[in-house]
Amino acid sequence: MSMDSVRTASIKAYVDSSFLNPGITADELKFEKQQLTDARRKRCTMSFTDRMEADAECKQAYQQVMDMRKNELQRKALDQMVAGMRPAPEYTAPKVVCHGARGTKKQTFSPLSCC
Repeated sequence: MSMDSVRTASIKAYVDSSFLNPGITADELKFEKQQLTDARRKRCTMSFTDRMEADAECKQAYQQVMDMRKNELQRKALDQMVAGMRPAPEYTAPKVVCHGARGTKKQTFSPLSCC
């Protein structure tokens, strides 16, 4: 079984289960749905026998993923894996970076009237 069929099955299970989770919006699923669309387009370019083999692999992978999702910890791990596939958001503003230990400590100053 190829990793691509497992990856596609994981994404499909994530999208299918997102309807049960009201915290996930349609905008958050755009990348996953685009990945599924690309997988379908890739399938369309295959010959008949290759499509039959790919369909059998995907069906088996989807069944394994759904069995894994029955366990709460494995479901969270699979969801984190799928969420980790998303590209990083593009920054519109400059990113502020602190270097060294001094940037992370809270600094307190005495009042100016004491000096």
